[in-house]
Amino acid sequence: MRRTDVTTWKAYLRNQMKGTMQIKIQPTLTKRLSALALAAILSVSACPELAAQTWWASPVGITLGQTAWVTALNTGTRTIIVDWTVLDSEGAVLAQLVGQVIDPGKMLSFDLNADDVVREGERIQIRVVSSADSSRGLLTSTEVFENDTGKTTVFIAGQ
Repeated sequence: MRRTDVTTWKAYLRNQMKGTMQIKIQPTLTKRLSALALAAILSVSACPELAAQTWWASPVGITLGQTAWVTALNTGTRTIIVDWTVLDSEGAVLAQLVGQVIDPGKMLSFDLNADDVVREGERIQIRVVSSADSSRGLLTSTEVFENDTGKTTVFIAGQ
């Protein structure tokens, strides 16, 4: 077979397959674009800087004469916006702090004095739910101390 025959044969096959190739290419392209879009969505939701993070501190009990002190430290290079909610054992909101800005290298704290919480008994179980626009570089802790002496009775290091 001569080269011109091969070239002619290839041209013939290309013309014959033209419609078929378009049909095969279109679904492949659609699948690839769909996969690319899905990958982009998943990567954004997995990226700590772009997805909001929520976590729960270990539950802790406080009683009259004690205060729970929650602290967050931003060790990162970007400002972090934090929301805190303190819940009792039934899930009722005892305290809430929303939209608190923590600049890089800074700390922010808030406390919940057990003497200020209306309840039936002396002791109450609490848990802190934290939410932030990014958890990268954010360190949290919960401390329970005696109001009269300032002595720490419980310390829980968080994320």
